[in-house]
Amino acid sequence: MFKKLFIILVMASSVYAGLSEDIRRLGDEYIALKSRFYPVWATNMGIHDYDSLLTNYSGDNVFNYRNEILEIKLKLQELDTTRLEIDDYIDYQLLLSDIDYDNFILGKYPYYEHSPALHVEEALNSIYYLMINQSMSFKQKAPFIMARLKAIPTFLHRGFSYLYQPVDIFYDTAIETATEGETLIDEVTQELLKIYPERSKAIEQLNVVVKKSLKNYVRYCESKKEYASGTYAIGKDNLNFLLKRVHFIDIDSDSLKKIGRYWYNVANSAMDSLQRIIDSKPKGKIKKHAPADFSKEDIMEYYQWEINETADFFKEKDVVTIPEDIGSCLPVEMPQFMRATHRGIAYQPPAPFDIDQTGYFYVRPLPPLDSILKDEYYDYIQNRGFKGSVVHEAYPGHHLQLSLANRHPSRIRRLQQDMVMAEGWALYCEQMATEQGLFDEDDIDRRWYAVYGGIRFRAIRVIVDCSLADGTMTPDSALVFMNNMLGENTYYFTAEIRRYCANPTTALCYLTGKLIILDMLNKARRIESNSFSLRRFHD
Repeated sequence: MFKKLFIILVMASSVYAGLSEDIRRLGDEYIALKSRFYPVWATNMGIHDYDSLLTNYSGDNVFNYRNEILEIKLKLQELDTTRLEIDDYIDYQLLLSDIDYDNFILGKYPYYEHSPALHVEEALNSIYYLMINQSMSFKQKAPFIMARLKAIPTFLHRGFSYLYQPVDIFYDTAIETATEGETLIDEVTQELLKIYPERSKAIEQLNVVVKKSLKNYVRYCESKKEYASGTYAIGKDNLNFLLKRVHFIDIDSDSLKKIGRYWYNVANSAMDSLQRIIDSKPKGKIKKHAPADFSKEDIMEYYQWEINETADFFKEKDVVTIPEDIGSCLPVEMPQFMRATHRGIAYQPPAPFDIDQTGYFYVRPLPPLDSILKDEYYDYIQNRGFKGSVVHEAYPGHHLQLSLANRHPSRIRRLQQDMVMAEGWALYCEQMATEQGLFDEDDIDRRWYAVYGGIRFRAIRVIVDCSLADGTMTPDSALVFMNNMLGENTYYFTAEIRRYCANPTTALCYLTGKLIILDMLNKARRIESNSFSLRRFHD
């Protein structure tokens, strides 16, 4: 009897192992195909087999790639998922989701046909991702950078021929991105001249050619913008497809809009009450004048100090595990070419497949410091104004979570870039850090005001994201709506709306993800009762 049972268990184990191997093999095949098709994506992932290339968006190449990944999907669907263990089943579903998303952005709504911004962003990112990669010395990267620089003029020119029913707002993004991208080309040129002084003439000529191609791209976009006939709206059916199939959210877009409106009202009411409390209290510390030698370097050093201090706080608090060997999180000014769609702060995670695990915390560009700005920034430092941003972008937010995600043994799991858990976790951390006492007691009302301000902003993001995607808002009406609901900030909201149109469902992920995490937290507390551990839940 026991011998028969043992044989059955061994056979079952071998079946599980075989299925696991099938999923891993198909995952590796998908990663290889995607890396070859999207060389810039591969560089960003830390896969360096195609660092000298740019994407070929020709009809034949797109058709072939979609057929190749469809073959993988068919092989996956032939597997007996009832025999899969839970981790393998998760990998299985994620891999299918990745393939569905690729088919969406190349077939259902092919952005390379609608967005001139896609082509110029990819061209500039192809250089930028190599520039920030610390796994290779600049001397090792230089040949790949040179190859991509040489490819940019042809890549941009071909981009014109791929456009079909382009969208006017994507022209706006493309024009600003291409214009600001010249700064990156100049910076790269200076670095190349240090490596290849003997090739200075050729490098300087390449600089001229690439910048001319960017100028030509701007002129083309300016001449075509008024004739743009495409729409940014992907439609309600496609929106709900992304919610269910890509983000695994079992809520439709109409319901999400209602959730957004509800949380806007909750947050707005809380902010009104907190404002009355803040107004009733004595004003804050007396502002001090900045020392004469106060500089941008001092501000950047403060940013780094605050990142390190916040990490130390959470290590001591012991509500989340922060490994000692986690990669550095470095504050850097937002690159100019990214500012068409990013006016605030942001985070660039370390590449999942690279040895170096440095993350980059993009801060707002620092203007030349006159006496007034010096005093403002000095006061900002004295009041530790950067601390709230660190919680979201660095510790225990994006840098911690995404650095740990890169350690996952599954290559399929490390591949994922879904924003529901990433942005949901970062927004959750804003509230959690406040509850854990990161902020001074005498400033707690202002901090809670900021927490609810963050919730209110993300609630509006849910409404606008869904409304732009389903076509019930235009970019113009969305701008009026955001200004009315959040206060006038046209410069900032313009970039936000551009990003929502280019990446539907990303903006709604913040609040949606946080609410999912809070729901899981409440369930865990209820189920585990006295044995509940916040650290274990967070880990």
